[in-house]
Amino acid sequence: MPENEIDWPAYLREFHTAAPGSTEALLSRAVAGDHTPYRWLVRAVSGEARRVLDLACGNGPVARELYGRWVVGVDNNPAQLAGAPGPKVQADALHLPFANEVFDVVTCSMGLAVLQPLPVVLAEAARVLRRGGVLAAIVPAVRPLRRGDIRTLSGLTTRLRSTPQFPAGGEITELKDKLHHAGFQVLESQRERYVYLIRTRDDAQRLVNALYLPGTPEGRRDTAAGWLADRAESKDGLEVAIPIRRITAMRTKLALTGT
Repeated sequence: MPENEIDWPAYLREFHTAAPGSTEALLSRAVAGDHTPYRWLVRAVSGEARRVLDLACGNGPVARELYGRWVVGVDNNPAQLAGAPGPKVQADALHLPFANEVFDVVTCSMGLAVLQPLPVVLAEAARVLRRGGVLAAIVPAVRPLRRGDIRTLSGLTTRLRSTPQFPAGGEITELKDKLHHAGFQVLESQRERYVYLIRTRDDAQRLVNALYLPGTPEGRRDTAAGWLADRAESKDGLEVAIPIRRITAMRTKLALTGT
């Protein structure tokens, strides 16, 4: 299915209603050293931050990592939101139901690759952040990868006969420019290679279930999961790489032309 023909809002609504928490189930088991992507994200949140907005919060993995802080979760999917802890609001990221400059930090785990149009989402995040507040986000990346990672990922896409997609593409292009135009100063942009370990068919199915694969028949998903499980069994475990980029930016003004 060509990307420009995908009805992303409808696809995402159906995907996350049918399998709420599928992304979180995968990423909470992906590790790099001593941390998951969610733990890496919250390490960018200052210990002095008291009011945190978790944008596109899903079932709340970021809020759980920030246990003890005041975190408000926002998501537009009620099935996802039902599993989130603490205060939560069902709302559209394009029209956040909050006053200006009320949060110290806005976090977003993978949502910037999904929420569209991104410039409007970033402008809303800037609006609800106080001056000097921070946006901390993780997004999909295409690197770092090792040679063996590429072989595994190529074999997976061959059996799916498709490539996992995001509304924003495989990696968000010109993200720094978009942040600048929304009134942010980029503080850091780092990349990390996370590893998801497959030992069983359930592990393999969890990975495949978390992928956005518009138009891919269920049979191909099952074939791909079976191939991953067979490789894992023959190797006593199979590592699948998940490259992630973390970016943090400070809100300096409401827009490029603002004050």
